Amino acid sequence: MVTDVLFFGKMADIVGSRSQRLDVGGEYLFTVRDRLFADALAAGRVTPSDIRMSVNRLVVTGDVALNANDEVAFFSLFSGG
Repeated sequence: MVTDVLFFGKMADIVGSRSQRLDVGGEYLFTVRDRLFADALAAGRVTPSDIRMSVNRLVVTGDVALNANDEVAFFSLFSGG
């Protein structure tokens, strides 16, 4: 199952990309997050709580099963005014 994965802000800097197409094969969101950010998590550059996530443009805080054609996004907290 191929899924579009988008990265914004600090998360794009960490993975070095704004988007990727991944075969998630029925994986869960936390598994994908941990795989994509493994090096940064291990190095302490980011913690799981720093990584915000959305599936199909809905912000999620729990682990969810991913389906083919889902749009997944990883981002950090936004600030602005």
